[in-house]
Amino acid sequence: AGGMTSTLNIEATSRTQWLGYGGGPRTMAIVGNSPVRFGKEKSVLQEYNVEGKAFYKSPERTTGSVKHILGGMAISDVIGPFNKTSVQASYSIHLPLIKSINIGAGLSVGWSNFRINQDRVVLYQADDASYAQFLGSTSSQNIANANAGLVFYNEELFIGISTSQILRNTATFGGIETGSNYNRHYYFMAKYAFGVADKFQIEPTAVLKLAENSPASLDVGARFIFNKSVWAGIQFRTTNALTFQLGANLIKNFYLTYGYEQGIGAIQLAGNSTHEIQLGFYLGNNRNIKKELKNKEEKTEE
Repeated sequence: AGGMTSTLNIEATSRTQWLGYGGGPRTMAIVGNSPVRFGKEKSVLQEYNVEGKAFYKSPERTTGSVKHILGGMAISDVIGPFNKTSVQASYSIHLPLIKSINIGAGLSVGWSNFRINQDRVVLYQADDASYAQFLGSTSSQNIANANAGLVFYNEELFIGISTSQILRNTATFGGIETGSNYNRHYYFMAKYAFGVADKFQIEPTAVLKLAENSPASLDVGARFIFNKSVWAGIQFRTTNALTFQLGANLIKNFYLTYGYEQGIGAIQLAGNSTHEIQLGFYLGNNRNIKKELKNKEEKTEE
């Protein structure tokens, strides 16, 4: 979905799940994207927050023209003894369906490494011969990876469909196929921002997540946005979790979001809670004030 605005965007995320429960999932990620120009096209980045204001407005989604977007991602996922590291590069193209609505398609490809940390493995049988033969010495695998997605959007509406691990690689260690695959994951997302009062918006959101051989997960909730610069949100997940979010556009072009997720129902008994922090940065063109004043003086002299 990168490139919906005419700014460069870089974001770093740290997510720690199941706090208080040893070996819970931890995620670190850096992602970035930007519209790019080809040939003699003018700069595709818009002037953005040129006055360097704090609590500045988020960039608006831009429609009505063809956009080429390049991006990338580096991510590390750890859960228990399992660790997956991925590096991806992406390209997408966005086309105007009508002047006020764009549709886009994107593809990312790259490398992933899946490994097992032997120091964190606890065997039911200390002398497990099968484990020692097949995983004891070689517990790492490099694979090619690919993801794809479609987006449909304007300033208020967003609909996205995407899938990851398209190649569905077989897990293989030491030349031995395990019979397991890196399953495809599917994501469906929709949200719409309604103006409810002067400077206030409410944005209902629904996210459906599917994975082969796993139960479906649905998140439903809403964000409450003030002046397009400060927001708070709440979501309910059908797999027994509540998520709360606070965020703001802060000092010059930086934004910060904090999310807290609490398990409810049976999962709450495990002391389940999750913390997520995102720090992002927008970059657009800066106004050339000296050039503008010079042009204005030249016109006045004429």
